[in-house]
Parts: sequence; structure tokens; C-alpha cells
Amino acid sequence: MPASDAFERIAAHWPAVAERLGERREAFLTTAAQHAARHGLADALSQQRYLNLSFAFGPGFETRPQYEWALALLADERLLPQVKLHQLLHRAQAELQRSGGDAAALVRADGALLDAADAHARSQDADAVPLPRTACDIEAIDLRVLDTEWRHEYCLLDGQWQRVPGPPAPPALRIDATQLAPSVLAVLTHAAQQGPLARLQVRQALHAGCGERHPAVRWLGAEGLAHRQGHEARAASWPVMAMPPQPPATGLGLALAEEVSPAVCLLQLPTCGLRDTGVPLGPQQAQVWAYPADQWLFALQREAAPEAAWPAPAGHAAPPAATGPATRCHIERDGFALDARAWTAGFDQALAAAWRQGLDSLFTHWQRSAEAATMRATPGLLTGRAALTWGWREGPGGLAGEALLRVAGELDLACSLALSLEGEIDLGGSRARVALQAEGQAPLQRTLLRDTLRPGLLDTVLPLSMELRLPWQLSLDPIAHDDGLVWREAGPCSGALVLQAGLRPRQSGGSGWQWFVRASLEPVLAPVTLHDPLLGHTRRQLALLPALLLLDWSLG
Repeated sequence: MPASDAFERIAAHWPAVAERLGERREAFLTTAAQHAARHGLADALSQQRYLNLSFAFGPGFETRPQYEWALALLADERLLPQVKLHQLLHRAQAELQRSGGDAAALVRADGALLDAADAHARSQDADAVPLPRTACDIEAIDLRVLDTEWRHEYCLLDGQWQRVPGPPAPPALRIDATQLAPSVLAVLTHAAQQGPLARLQVRQALHAGCGERHPAVRWLGAEGLAHRQGHEARAASWPVMAMPPQPPATGLGLALAEEVSPAVCLLQLPTCGLRDTGVPLGPQQAQVWAYPADQWLFALQREAAPEAAWPAPAGHAAPPAATGPATRCHIERDGFALDARAWTAGFDQALAAAWRQGLDSLFTHWQRSAEAATMRATPGLLTGRAALTWGWREGPGGLAGEALLRVAGELDLACSLALSLEGEIDLGGSRARVALQAEGQAPLQRTLLRDTLRPGLLDTVLPLSMELRLPWQLSLDPIAHDDGLVWREAGPCSGALVLQAGLRPRQSGGSGWQWFVRASLEPVLAPVTLHDPLLGHTRRQLALLPALLLLDWSLG
């Protein structure tokens, strides 16, 4: 509405004031607009409503000592423009009634301005919400989670991992003038058809209600919009559902300690946000992040594999693989055992096959260096026992805090290897029997418990791995030669077999962890001395094996 039209609309309720202004009308409008802008009343409607107050008290009235209350309201940065003007109007009405002024004209003119703004808004949008006229605000909100008796976690008791009652539901969260609604609420629940659902209860105490649209509460989730209004909005609750589980593409059914994404819902408590005095609480809203409450247990027990020899015994195409159940896996979710055969096969078949393929490659390269080559290997890859349990839990902030993935476990594992290669090598017309040996073991023993936000999950689980570096030991046994040529080792050989194993972040994408074993071979170079009765001593560098990646296996 142009300023001139607003002046005429207001002047119709203040004819005596408009007549006294006469030629000073433009100066009056300019002064009122400047004072309104100075107090952050920049939009047209706010300036018009301030102009109406100027008709009642004069332009720049808030700067006069008797109207200090008006300056205090206009300078209060906690109040929105519409709240400032509503409270100014409420106080001004009382002042005019006390001093014998025309309070009715002030109220009628302000109502006419709001009616005109509503009519303009409806011309643009037939569903436009009318501007608030009366006090309507929330005094306090109480949020709590119901139906949580099913909560359990896995804990180590008397040497066994058992399900025990988990921590109680977080205490109720109160939202009021001293504690505004957090941007995110964390709720533990289950996916539909996957277990019992928690309920989020919302209770609100009103400061005042407009009676038309408020009180109200809205819940927007994956299943749609739920809306309660009036008496039903004072206390309402909804079942909260987590995201349906999405098993990883590995075919294993789960990923270890996976931080899955929560389902996100929106909770809204609308209100006009007007009070006659004081700072309104105003409309409140928060995202509700629904985390799956499933608690998982993964237990592993492995035995060492038997010794294997190359070349294969007569009648065998390859060294015989280990037989029998070398690995036992047990998986539970909330007390129910799940199919673990794919995990068992990953250890007993996939790991064994990958290890055999790596040693086949090693033996092939050894045959290129030595005649009558043989090889023997006794691996112990991730042998022993391990248990890992995980599941979501609220953080120290409860409903208003960040949720965390609780992880607990105990690893009593080891990696060992005894590897020997033998053969005959010709060097400068002289032959010798050569033996290379690498042997050693390393423990992987850890107890872990992550039940706080810091350290993070990465810092907690990443140390659950080990590295074993096995230097090669070289021995030479010269074979007698007619020319008297003999060669011997001239120092330790370089290179080692490096074995790494344990848990690492999944390499196939997504969160979670996987078991892994990696074995690599550094180049093996042996310094030797050739003794010739005629020519004397000659130093040589004998290349026995190249750098090789023997194994890079993972499961998870």
C-alpha cells in the first residue's frame, strides 16, 4: 500500500489530527518513516502501524521521556517487528485509556491496516494465513520417549558375552524460554517389522492460544504428515521408525560396526508467537533422527592351518587344502542367531584359496631361481578368538545430543608363519644348495569399549590390526666342483615377508569394518662371494626373489 493511501486509511480514524497537520503532512510522513526504519521496522506494514502510533502520540514519540516504555520495546533486539508493534499497541492502548486519549481509534486503525494486508495477501494466494491479532504463544514443551522397555545391550559377564538391560531411556527434555528446542533430536527405535517401536511424546503448556490455528503440532515422517490441533495438540505421541535395513552387497548380511544413517523426521509446533508482554517462545521445530536400536554380536574362533608342501605330492594337482571346520562364526542381532555360513566360508574357503594362490605364485618365482625347488609353509592367519558387539546409544546429551555407535569387544588373535624354500642354484659354474627361511608370530590382543563420543569410531577400531615383518634367513651348502669353485654368503640377505592382519575400514564402499590379511614380499637379494683357485675372490649380488603381493584378502 503506498504511503499516501496508508495515510488516508489511518487519517480516517484520526480526523482531528489529520486536519491539524495540514501542509505538514509530508514532513510528518517522512519523520515517521525515518524513526520506524531506525528501529528496524523496514517493511511497509510495520511502518504503517508505527505511523498509526505516531497519530496517537506524535512523530518520534518514543524519544520523549514519558514514553520510555516505547523506546525500550523498539530497542529490544529479542523481539521481531510484529511482536514489537503488537506490544506497543497493547501498552499504548492502556496509556491512552489512562490519560483519556482515543484508544479505540488506535485499535480500529491498526485493525484496518491488518485487514488491508490480509486482503492483499488473499488476492495473491487464496490460502494465505491471516496475520495474528491476539496473544498466542507456547509457555513450555515437554518431549520424552515412551515404550523403551525392550532396550538391551551385549556385555562381557563371567567370560561370556550376554544380553543385559541397556541404559534407561533418556530423561524428558523441557523446552522453554531458558532452553530452546535443539535442531536435532536423537531417538533409538527399530525399523517397521524389525522390532518394537519407540514413541515420541510431545506435551505443550500454552501461554495463550489464538483458538483458530493454535495450539497445533505437526509430524512429518516417511509415512506422511500427521497433524493435531486444539485439545489433541496439547499432548500427542507418534511411533518413530528407523530406516529399513539395507544389507551390504557382499552377501554377508551385515557389515561390522556399521554407522548406518538415521531416518529423518520433522517435528513442528507452530504458534503465532505473540505475547502482550515479554519475549515469546515462538514456533519451535526440530529434526528427529531415528537410529536403529539393533544390537549386534559377532564372535570368531579359528584354528591354524596344517603345513603345505610344494611341489604337490604325487597324484595331487596342488598342495592339499586344510580340511575340517577351521573357523567358527556366530552372529546375533538382539538375541537371535543369524546365518553365519557365508562368513565361515569367507575364512575357510576364500582366505585359504587366496593364500594358496599367493604361495603358488611365490613358488613359481622360486623355481625360476632354483632347480629342484621345494617349498613348505605353515600359516596361522588370525587364529584364536575374537568378539565384537555394537549398536547405537544416545550420547551424554540424551534426546538433545548426538547419538553414538557403542562398540565393545575383545580380541585374542595371533598371526604366525613358518616358510622355507630350498633348491640348487648355479653361479659362475659353481653350484650350491640354497635355503631361505622366514618364521615368526605376532599377537593381536585388544580389549575395546567405546561408549563416549570421543574418541571417534575410527580412532577406536583402527588400532585393531597388527604387522609382522619376517626377515629372510639364508644358508648355503656348496656342492663339490672339479674346478674347485666355491661360493658362500657374504652377509645377511635383504628383503622380508611382511604380513598385516586385523580390522580395517571397508574398501568396497559404505561404512563399517572388515577383516583383512595382506602379505607382501620385498625383493630378496643375497650378497655372495665366489672363490676361484685361479682368479681369487669375486663378490656378487644374487637376486633370489622379486617384490610380490602374495595376498590381499578381506571379508566384511
